[in-house]
Amino acid sequence: MKKVLSAILVCILLLSCLTVFASAAESDLPFDLVPPAYVSAKWLEGNDSPTTTNLAFCLSNEMTTFFKNKETAHFDGTIEQFMKNIGCDDIWMEVQIDWAVDDVNDSVSGWHYTKYWDGDDYYGLGKDSEGNSRCSEWDFVSAGGINNATETVQTVQVTRGVPNGDRWNGNPETHTPGVKDQLKPDQYTYDEENEELHIDYTKHTVYFRARFVVTVRNEDAESMDKYYFSEWSNITSVGKDGEKSDPLTKADVDAPVIADLHMTDKTFNDNPVVAFTLTVPDRLMKNSTKAAAGGGGIVIETEARVKGDTEWTLMGNTDWIIKSGEMECALLHLVNDSRPTIPKDTVIELRCRYRCDQPGLDDVYSDYSKIISFGTNDINQGGSQGTDATPGPNDPSNPEKKECWFCHFCPQPLGLCIFIWLLIILIVIVVIVIIVVTSKKKKKDENK
Repeated sequence: MKKVLSAILVCILLLSCLTVFASAAESDLPFDLVPPAYVSAKWLEGNDSPTTTNLAFCLSNEMTTFFKNKETAHFDGTIEQFMKNIGCDDIWMEVQIDWAVDDVNDSVSGWHYTKYWDGDDYYGLGKDSEGNSRCSEWDFVSAGGINNATETVQTVQVTRGVPNGDRWNGNPETHTPGVKDQLKPDQYTYDEENEELHIDYTKHTVYFRARFVVTVRNEDAESMDKYYFSEWSNITSVGKDGEKSDPLTKADVDAPVIADLHMTDKTFNDNPVVAFTLTVPDRLMKNSTKAAAGGGGIVIETEARVKGDTEWTLMGNTDWIIKSGEMECALLHLVNDSRPTIPKDTVIELRCRYRCDQPGLDDVYSDYSKIISFGTNDINQGGSQGTDATPGPNDPSNPEKKECWFCHFCPQPLGLCIFIWLLIILIVIVVIVIIVVTSKKKKKDENK
């Protein structure tokens, strides 16, 4: 009997430890750490340096919403409480971009990721325990790359320029690789006088992949910064076998999906500011990265009018960069000689459309969204709910309700998902059965 109890106890302890570790790894972040989405690349031929490439990618709606909430907390002066609810002193996100030429599995010019990309506890990303940089000039490891994590589409220039010296040749004393160490001699030519590296893109292909790095800072912890890494993204490429894409047309850009028009408690030049909610679907994300990689982009244009007017007015003082969630629109441009101010109780109608800019081509416009106004069925009228910094029940900063990391709905008894508990019970039952059967068989053999 003692053996049975001991076996059961060991199983429970092992499963509990493994489950708690898994749960902690998932729940330490206030959002799902998914890879960069719809990564797209475009060689900027003749721009900046002979190899400069524009790379675009998307953040998930959950990520941009979280960082929008964090930004709002900064503006409202509630950031300390916000971070207390999250359980850390600060949190931010960067992107790492790996590259390869011709063969991603080649030992020289294949993917260049090493353990140093994961960072040193003291010196940070890309460094060894002595503070030496163990990544080359082209290894995009800790340069940020995310301009504003509240925005869905991000762009960054990679494989950009290589000056003479250690950044090209490397430094054996510090074990820092040079770009030359990561290419084969037949893959490039290098003009030392003009400090220009050339890759013939009619003969070679450069591949890219990306992953997010989230840094969680706790200043009182033994290791101040803790890193979390997403999986690698889809692979994109430029050059001989690079991805080819046609210019976007109106058929590629659906009308904006908007709702929840309401007045905020903000004003601009003594005129009120309204806000509405924008939904960012996957198709828009994908096409936005294509446009952004090519040096263009998709933005949203907002038009408004006072209810009863026939003409629409393009609103200049409004959010125009695509992001999931609340978009603000100051009503200044509705002011005219006959209407010098816009009273707070004025009923406003609003519509939007996307404008796609592509270098060398005419702009492409989507159809207009539906018209939204106060009092329509899908509108939450009144109040300033868009600027309320109090965490809601589904806000990741809300400590009162935290979703189960596994099933996302159970109350997590003793911190574990109910399905994990059921699995533990099942395994314990199986172990007991095995032990009992084995014990009976052993006794039977002894009695023979």
